[in-house]
Amino acid sequence: MLEEGRAIRTMERYRYASTYVLKGLGGYKIREASTQRLDGFVKALKNNHGPSVAKSARVILSGMFGLAVRFGAATTNPVRDVGTIKMESKAARALSADELRGILDAMRSSRIVLNPANKVTPRQTLSEYCSGADLTDVVTMFAATGARISEVLGIRWQDIDFTAKTVEITGKVNRIPGQGMIRESFTKTAAGKRVLPLPAFAIAMLMGRQMAALGNVHDVVFPSALGTLRDPSAVHKQWRTVRSCLKLDWVTSHTFRKTLATLLDAQGLSARVGADQLGHAQISMTQDVYMGRKAVHTEVADVLDDVVRYLPLP
Repeated sequence: MLEEGRAIRTMERYRYASTYVLKGLGGYKIREASTQRLDGFVKALKNNHGPSVAKSARVILSGMFGLAVRFGAATTNPVRDVGTIKMESKAARALSADELRGILDAMRSSRIVLNPANKVTPRQTLSEYCSGADLTDVVTMFAATGARISEVLGIRWQDIDFTAKTVEITGKVNRIPGQGMIRESFTKTAAGKRVLPLPAFAIAMLMGRQMAALGNVHDVVFPSALGTLRDPSAVHKQWRTVRSCLKLDWVTSHTFRKTLATLLDAQGLSARVGADQLGHAQISMTQDVYMGRKAVHTEVADVLDDVVRYLPLP
């Protein structure tokens, strides 16, 4: 898996699942690992620890016995006929255009007081909190691009082309145990490397931000308060405060990706355009062979400007 260049988070997930494999099956000989025994083990993992752990364990077992077959320690791979693990997916929920505009407006100008009953800390309005946490511009970039949170926090100034009004997604930030935050020069998938058009409200935000920007060692657009790489977990925590105040507890950073895809579909743009914008994998062989994967769809920026109707920064 390391040789295949699997993502660090993916490897961490497999290492975690491997502890269950060792604990549950480590004492068996290869010949004792029948399909029935492995199937029962995987099902028990699903019931006791959830489908994600069970699915990762199945991948590990398949790789293990595939290796055993290649080296002559087994004649067949017993995991081949082990039942697959189906992940329960929740129906995608997106923000409406009015909700999206309302969030962006509230983060800039709302006078709602956070925790008005708390007499220990100074009274702070929602807009003051968002400004102090440098959260408004990050959420604006979510809305403008539909990029993943790790991708947004990994955007560097050199990735912004103000003349072409585009941003190039070239990597992402990640926390590595023992190393801290790093910027990886690759995206979640090959399709994730892409050039995205920027609507006017994003260009206005970035231009204002560039004028006030202080240098940071990584040259990222959205650094931490210390000028270092910003942790997505910290942004998630800040956003939970905002969404709770706005009574939108169901809205996550990923919701903005779903929202952008829904808005593009509502405006009549093709699924191909949406997939290119979000950095998703191929829709079908026909579309991928005969349509450009790296096209810059400038119409996306036009749609977002029409929907948000955002005022330029003062």
